[in-house]
Amino acid sequence: MKYAEAKEWAHVRSAIRRTSKPLIKYWKNHTVPFDDRVPAEDQLADDWEEYDPRDHAECSAYNEFPA
Repeated sequence: MKYAEAKEWAHVRSAIRRTSKPLIKYWKNHTVPFDDRVPAEDQLADDWEEYDPRDHAECSAYNEFPA
C-alpha cells in the first residue's frame, strides 16, 4: 500500500513500516507527525503495511507464557 494510505489506516496503537525494511517502525501515537519522521524517499515507496503488535506473538502483551 502507499504511504498516504498506510498512515491514514493505521490504528492509534499501531505503527507503519515498509515490507522491505520490517525492523523500522513508525508508531502512530508518537508526538511528532509521520511526515516529519519518515524520510522523503521512503514516503514515495508503495510497500507500506500496518504493524499491529497484537498480531505478532513475539511482541504482544497477550503472549501465552510457559508454566
